[in-house]
Amino acid sequence: MFIPSDSPLSPADFLFPGVHWVLEILLVVFLALFLWICICARSVRYFWKFPAPAAAGRLIGGPQRKRIQPPSMIVDALVLSPGMKILELGCGPGTFTLDIARAVQPDGTVYAVDIQEGMLEQLRSRMKREQVENVIPILADAEVEIPLSDGSMDAAFAVTVLPEIPDPVKALQQVKRLLKDGGCFADAELMIDPDYPLRRTVIKWATKAGFTFRSKSGNAFRYVLVFQSESQ
Repeated sequence: MFIPSDSPLSPADFLFPGVHWVLEILLVVFLALFLWICICARSVRYFWKFPAPAAAGRLIGGPQRKRIQPPSMIVDALVLSPGMKILELGCGPGTFTLDIARAVQPDGTVYAVDIQEGMLEQLRSRMKREQVENVIPILADAEVEIPLSDGSMDAAFAVTVLPEIPDPVKALQQVKRLLKDGGCFADAELMIDPDYPLRRTVIKWATKAGFTFRSKSGNAFRYVLVFQSESQ
């Protein structure tokens, strides 16, 4: 078949007429389905707060996660240095825990708190596999009490955890209790998370818990907010 050289159509248009229409329709259907799933997920999570199940640990803790939400954002936001004691709220399978632990080596320690023993088991396995020893896993409900001494932490952080907690203000009050005067807390959020909160929402939670907002970094897709704990 002869195709004029100045024709706007490609050979595929002549051989497979209608293919582009089919692809466009499939793309629209896929996007509509994805949007519908996101809306349903956010609606459910708005009324029913619960942590990501331990069975999903490998999915949410894979290497691709750190490509789109690099741990360096936390390290830079908190200006971490060797010797610091760091609290992680909702460590999960340890996706960010070990990177933070390396940033405070050799004398620093990360106290990794999670409400699910299944997640802590995955963290311990990762610690053994990557030979990182300066992490102390702690099973605790942050809304009730974290079994650590008042004012014992230099800094704290959470990654896409606060909106999973039924009362994030109570959890933040626990974090504030554990921080030294002037210690900082960093909260990192990611838009593709079904629980993704707006920045002003996190700022409202932290302010109610007694924190002072200090800085922000990132963008609408992923951001890190830093708050400071000061004596009243």
